[in-house]
Amino acid sequence: MNIEELLKQYPIRRIQPADGMAVTADVWEEAHEYHRRSQGFHALFSHGAGIVTGLEVIASDPPDTSLYILPGIAVDQAGQTVILPQPVAYDIGHDMDGLFYLMLSYGESRAKTDNGRQEEGAALYVHGEFSISAQSVLPDAPGVELASVRRSSRESVLLNAQNPIQPGADEIDLRFRREVGAPPEVGISVSYLGEVSDKKHGRGATYLAQAINHMGHYRVSVEDNVAIGPGIVTCTLVYLVGQGKFELSEGVMNGLRNYVHRGKGTLFIESMDKEAEKVFLKFLRAKNMQPEALPLGHRLLTQPYLFAAPPVGFETEDKPRVEVGEGVIFSANNYGFLWQGERRGRLASREEIRSATEWGENIIAYAVNRRRG
Repeated sequence: MNIEELLKQYPIRRIQPADGMAVTADVWEEAHEYHRRSQGFHALFSHGAGIVTGLEVIASDPPDTSLYILPGIAVDQAGQTVILPQPVAYDIGHDMDGLFYLMLSYGESRAKTDNGRQEEGAALYVHGEFSISAQSVLPDAPGVELASVRRSSRESVLLNAQNPIQPGADEIDLRFRREVGAPPEVGISVSYLGEVSDKKHGRGATYLAQAINHMGHYRVSVEDNVAIGPGIVTCTLVYLVGQGKFELSEGVMNGLRNYVHRGKGTLFIESMDKEAEKVFLKFLRAKNMQPEALPLGHRLLTQPYLFAAPPVGFETEDKPRVEVGEGVIFSANNYGFLWQGERRGRLASREEIRSATEWGENIIAYAVNRRRG
């Protein structure tokens, strides 16, 4: 539907009430239809058609022919708000292969009384509904694309994409979803362990948040010098900074492991010296969270900014070192200082700060995607 067609449908006439006016069912309907359509066009023209919040699409675990759509809200091309109040499983079955689109559409129930019985004078209610369909071509009717899949055969199972920017056959393609809602809220907690002599990584994270918030992709908030405890479960990213020798209790280690595996949180760990590195790696090994060398093509290197390798850190001589496990990013590069313009013995260049900031947004994007999943 183009802009000219939409403008022709925009409500420009409304009822002016007057004492003694007969309020028939038609008058009532017209009065409320004016407001309903005005609200719909406001949503459409202000934000555009697309996904307002939620509606993530994930594969079954273990994979089969089903896709799961998580709760959320969308606005279609007619300005209608489509609400999915609870998770829905959609089974593609064995009827389709090739390219298909998973579409969400708006619908309404027939008018009926609240108790289902037809009683004279009783109010009738219309409920907003949704429908999900898999279609081989994008429809002309209003609808919101949730995902697409290029299926290799009618027997193949459906998978989450290993590389979301280049999904393969039978993998869920989310590249063409249009997200129009408010940017995701991202909470970062900074905790210092051991003998950290200069506790200003939180300031560096705050400068990073300021840059990201300015670009409008996320709304990032930073809480500095936070004690590790149950409250961290609400955070998207926990930033652990260690220096010197220290010990982590069994309760703290279990809490961090549960945060990563059950809460889908992300740990960003930076050691400021070899002693802290030993403690961190010992903890990660003990809880089966051992990170490995960052492989080429990993999400941290590709989303949203492309890196061939992690950027330089605070140290001017050491080669950047980043290791990664599922939900764990280990760094010996002290990016917290670089995010505030410092390198060992000198000020960081503008190019170095920009590169580190883009790297920081990749870290945030990784953590957000884990929490969504």
